[in-house]
Amino acid sequence: MIFLLALLPALGLAIFNSHVQYENQKAHSRESALRVVRLLKGAHTQIIDDAKSLVKSMAQFPPFRDQAAQRCNFLRKSFPQMFQRFSDIALAAPDGNILCSTGNIDRVAMLGSTPFFSELLTRRDVGTGAYRFDPMLASPYVLIGAPVLSRENDVDAILLATLDFSAFEALQLTAQLSSDSVIFVFDSSGLFLARYPDPEGWEGTNRITKAAIFHAVQSSLADEGTLDLLGADGVPRLFAYTKLRKAPGQTVYLATGVPVALAYANARQDIVADLITYGGLLLLVLLIAWAAVQALVSRKLRRLVQSAGRLQAGELGARTGMQGAGDEIGKLAAAFDAMADSMESRILELQRHGNEMRDLKEMSDAMQVCATQDEVLAIVRQFALRLFPDQPGALYLTHASGDFFELRTHWHEPVVNSEFLPQDCWAARRGKVYRVDAASNQPRCHHVHTPPPINYMCVPLMAQGEMLGILHLENDQAARLADEQPVAMAFAEHTALTLANLRLRDKLHVQAMRDGLTGLLNRRFMEESLLRETRHARRNHSQIAIIMIDIDHFKRFNDTFGHAAGDALLRAIGKMLQEAMRGSDLACRYGGEEFTVILPGTPLQAAATIAEKLRESTQSMEVAMEGQALGKITISLGVACFPEHGDTYEAVLHAADLALMHAKQTRNRVVKYAQDELEIRRQTQRR
Repeated sequence: MIFLLALLPALGLAIFNSHVQYENQKAHSRESALRVVRLLKGAHTQIIDDAKSLVKSMAQFPPFRDQAAQRCNFLRKSFPQMFQRFSDIALAAPDGNILCSTGNIDRVAMLGSTPFFSELLTRRDVGTGAYRFDPMLASPYVLIGAPVLSRENDVDAILLATLDFSAFEALQLTAQLSSDSVIFVFDSSGLFLARYPDPEGWEGTNRITKAAIFHAVQSSLADEGTLDLLGADGVPRLFAYTKLRKAPGQTVYLATGVPVALAYANARQDIVADLITYGGLLLLVLLIAWAAVQALVSRKLRRLVQSAGRLQAGELGARTGMQGAGDEIGKLAAAFDAMADSMESRILELQRHGNEMRDLKEMSDAMQVCATQDEVLAIVRQFALRLFPDQPGALYLTHASGDFFELRTHWHEPVVNSEFLPQDCWAARRGKVYRVDAASNQPRCHHVHTPPPINYMCVPLMAQGEMLGILHLENDQAARLADEQPVAMAFAEHTALTLANLRLRDKLHVQAMRDGLTGLLNRRFMEESLLRETRHARRNHSQIAIIMIDIDHFKRFNDTFGHAAGDALLRAIGKMLQEAMRGSDLACRYGGEEFTVILPGTPLQAAATIAEKLRESTQSMEVAMEGQALGKITISLGVACFPEHGDTYEAVLHAADLALMHAKQTRNRVVKYAQDELEIRRQTQRR
C-alpha cells in the first residue's frame, strides 16, 4: 500500500504526459492534413500556371500574331491539334465580341463588360477569370485569356481558352489519402465546383451551404486552417482547407475531409499504449516489492527507460535487446521494440516519400530549361538513378517513323531489347501501366528477356493523347515495385510533357521559317538571313550573290491545268532547288511563282554559272499529276551581287529583280546585272 501511495504522483504525472502527447499527436495529424491541402494546391496552381504560359505563347505565336486576317482560320484548324488540353479556344475583339471559337461559345459570351476582360486589356498580360461550373458537361472550368499584341504593341484581340480541372482522383493518389476521405472545391457563394469522390452528385449544387465547414471557413480570417466538424454527409471529419484563389466577387477554397476516427487513430492508439505501458510499469513495481527482486527488475526497467529516452531523442534504432526474456518485463520490452520498429518504418517511409517529391520537383525544374531531347535524356538518367537506385530500368522513345520504340537510355543493365514493336509491350497496347509479378502467370512483354522470370513494370509516356515512349523498371521485390508505381507514373508524366513541349516548339519553329507548300524558307526568314549575311560580308570583305527566279507563263499554266497542277509545279521547283543547294546556300520562296537563291561567298560569274545549271535542270524536269504530263517548264533568272550592285541587301534584291525583268523581256534565261544597269532601267521604264 505504501508503494502504491508513493507511486500515485508518478502515475498522475504519467497520465498527464500521455494526455499532452495525445494532444501533440492530434496537432501533428492536423499539420499533416494541412500539408496535404498545400500539396494539392501546389499541384493545381502548377496546372494553372502551365496553362497560362501555354495560352500566352499561343497569343504571341508569330504566324498567329502577325497575320490578323488568318487568325480565325489558324485558330480553328491548327490550335485544337496543338493544344488539346483546352476544351474550347476563342478569339474576342477588344470590345468583347467573339470573333470565332472552336466549341462552346456560351462559356466566353458576354465577357466584354467583365472585370476579367477589362484587366486583360489594361495589363496586357495573361490572366485567369472566375472559376465556374458547366452543368451541360458536369465539369468545373476556368477561363484563361491573353492579349494578342500588334507590332505597335496595341491590343488587336483577346485569345481565350477554357481549361477543365477535374483530375482529383489523380490528386488523391498523389496525396495518398484514404478511400474514406473527400477532396472538394467550393467558392464563397456556396457553389460546389468539384468533389471527389462524388457518389451523390453534389458537384454544381449549393449543398455545401448546409455544411458546417462552409460557414466556419467563411467566418474565418485565416487563409488556411483545420477544423473538427460534422461533414455534409453526416460523418465527423478533420477538415483542412486553404484558399485556391481570392479575387473580387469570388474566393475559391480547396478542402479535404478525413474521418476523425481515422485521422486521430494513431493518437488514440498511442495514449492507449501509454496507459498500458504505465500500468505495466506500476504492476512491475508492485511485483518488485512483493517478489523481492528489486535489483534485477530495476536494471531491466532502467534499460527499457533508457531505450525509450533514446527513441524520444530521435535515435530511431534504439531497442531494448530483451526480446528473449520470458518474464513480463521481457514481453513489455518486446512490445516496445515492436512499436519502435513500426515507428522507424513509418518515419523512414515518410522521409523516402518526401525525398521522392523533392527529386521529382527538382527533375521537373531541370527539364523545363532543356533545349534538346538529348538534354532531357541526360536528366532522365540522372534522376532515375536517384529515384530508383537499386532498380534496373530503361527509357524507350517512339521512333520518328512511329513504327517502333527504340532504347534511348538505361541504368543498371536491364534485361530488355534495344528496340521493339508496339504490339510487343502490354503497356503500349493498353495505354496504361502494366506490372508483372515473376511468381504469377501473367502474360509477359516480348521485349523483356526471359527466362528467368523477373518482376517488372512498363509505364507509357502519354502527352496530349499521344504515346511518346515506354518507361521500363525491374525489381527483385514485387512489393517494392508496386510501392514505386505512383513515383514511376509521375516520373513518366514529367518526361512525356517535357518531350511533347520540345516537339511542339520544334514544329512551331519549322512552321515559322518554312513555306507550307514548297518546304523552302519563307520570305521573312530570307530577309532576316540576308541582313545577317550582308553584315558578315562587310566584316570579311566577301561577296553574296542573289538569284531571282520566275516560272515562265505560270498564269497560263494555271489556267490550262488548274491550280492543283500549279501547286504540283511549285512543289517540284522547290524540290529541285533544295537538291541543288550547297551547304551554305539558301533557297527561298519569294512569293507566288517567284523564288530567291542566296549564295554566300559567291562572285557574280560563279553565280551566273549556277543560275544556268538551275535553268537547265528545270528545262529537263518532267512534271506530272495523276499520270498526266504537264509539259516542259522554263524559268527566267536574274543575278546580282553584293556589294557590286548595292550596299544593302534591298538594293541587291532590286538589282536582281531588274535583271529578271530584263530576262523576261529579252527571253535570255540568265542575265548578269553588271554595267548595263541604266539600260535595264530604261527598258523597264519603256515597258
